[in-house]
Amino acid sequence: MDIQKPDIIQTIEQAGIELKRGKSLCPFHAERTPSFIVNQKKQTFHCYGCGEHGDVIDFIRKLHGLSFKDALVYLGIKNGKPVRVDPAITRQKKIQKDYETAINNLWEKLCEHSRYLHKLKLKVKTNPGSLSEQGATSYAGLMGELAQVDFKLNTLIEGSFEDKIFLLRGNGDAYRSREFKQRAVG
Repeated sequence: MDIQKPDIIQTIEQAGIELKRGKSLCPFHAERTPSFIVNQKKQTFHCYGCGEHGDVIDFIRKLHGLSFKDALVYLGIKNGKPVRVDPAITRQKKIQKDYETAINNLWEKLCEHSRYLHKLKLKVKTNPGSLSEQGATSYAGLMGELAQVDFKLNTLIEGSFEDKIFLLRGNGDAYRSREFKQRAVG
């Protein structure tokens, strides 16, 4: 249900502002040349001098310094029914928000782990003789893990929606979609 607003031209003229062909001196600032324009078809006003603009409600608010509710009362506009929220749109927005939150959380977790592994790699690179045989085996496993983490980060950047969902579901191998396989290989 639309709010029935009074005609903007009648309201402006009732406020004591004389319009000539939809133009007048602006009531919101001092001027010598008319820059206040009213568009009757769109029921809006705009001042090219001070930049004030809006509809009949905005005009009354600015002219009398009223709140939105007080301007509605001044103009005799009754409250309409609240806008009905479409549950399907609400559900889509929630799904989108949850998806974005999950992607951001995964990104942060992977970045943190990647930083740790890259620091370890740098530490070993600067002092390679410090690894024992068992440490070298463990280090090789961690570098394989680093490759997987970097691959997952790359998937989050360049992968398809399906690849990202695959990662979110906890599947370690996002090498799923044909297009991502082609990008990764060549």
